Amino acid sequence: MSQASNHRRSALRLAPLAGVAGVLFFSCMATPPSEVLAFDGGRVRAADAVEAERVEGLLQMLKPRLLELLPDSSFEDLEVWVQERPTLYRYATDATADAEGLWSPTHRRIMLSRHADHVERTLAHELTHAVLGDSWSLLPGSLEEGLADHVSAALVEDGATRLRAGRLSSACLATGGLEIDVDVTRLIPGETTSESKPARRGWSARVKLKGDTDSTDPLDVFRLSAGLSSTKLDTGAKRGYYGLAFLVISRIAARENGYDGLQRMCLEAAEEGLDQVPVKDVLAAAGLGSTPDEWRRAAAQAMGPDEVVELVRMYPDFLVDALTTYLEALRPSGPMEGWLDQIDVRVSLVEGGASIALSRLPFVEEAVVAELTRTSIHTELLAAR
Repeated sequence: MSQASNHRRSALRLAPLAGVAGVLFFSCMATPPSEVLAFDGGRVRAADAVEAERVEGLLQMLKPRLLELLPDSSFEDLEVWVQERPTLYRYATDATADAEGLWSPTHRRIMLSRHADHVERTLAHELTHAVLGDSWSLLPGSLEEGLADHVSAALVEDGATRLRAGRLSSACLATGGLEIDVDVTRLIPGETTSESKPARRGWSARVKLKGDTDSTDPLDVFRLSAGLSSTKLDTGAKRGYYGLAFLVISRIAARENGYDGLQRMCLEAAEEGLDQVPVKDVLAAAGLGSTPDEWRRAAAQAMGPDEVVELVRMYPDFLVDALTTYLEALRPSGPMEGWLDQIDVRVSLVEGGASIALSRLPFVEEAVVAELTRTSIHTELLAAR
């Protein structure tokens, strides 16, 4: 996420009070972390030497790979501040309250939360903003955020699947929702089919996950800069645009010779004297139309089995509740811990087609057993009264 600064404009407008304005401005700025560690191209400021050395090590690892990956990129005059909450100012603003990392081009500073869900991946995202050359400024709207996400996933494999699942599902939620099929079957003892195979019975359910903003015009991703702190969007809407931007960049990178092909589009627009790459060219390169249905289907189809696992990890309740209710009503034979072994469960994306078995979701199995145990104990206590 990048953060705009209006300092220069304000200084010009308040020139007669420049001395007072300067004191007020700097008194509002965040206090620099006390520990300073220099590295080739900049420095890290952190709370202590251990934290600074950890981040400096990540920078040294990411830097050469990032510069090799991205054309028109450079790494210089950069500061990384590790903070409790990433902010330029003494008090975090509402616009950046949910951010795990920020980039300020005016200050050439990355502000990194020490509590980020994945510090290395967040740092890789913000570094992408920091190293991009002028040609990349022709990417319209929120696409630079999609590029930063895509690059961070390429550089940091650990957590890349979770990022993909989060961004692609957000794109689906922004454009109508995400439908998931749950199919449960069980063997019927003593019964066979007409083909002399063991008979099975069960049930199917279709679950639709919906977001707070599920009627987004996907073309707004080219009009709004969701990563700027000056762009007023709530968290749900911002996630939707990040997801749509990630979808666009992913499809262009796959179809147009990676980041080289993407940057070539920027260079061609610059040669034509344009301020940004035309939207029609972006849509053509991504193979996308203009309707929400097309974008939603494309996002769902981009998710494979690994992303479905992460999707269920993000939204486990629908599956845990459904299986618990089914097994409580069925009450299979044997100990409760073995009930799940007597059923087959598949979770599938309706539009994407990716499908997984319950065996890939041990965290769901554990939660179902825990819930069955809890309700059984509660029932026994009621009966004993």
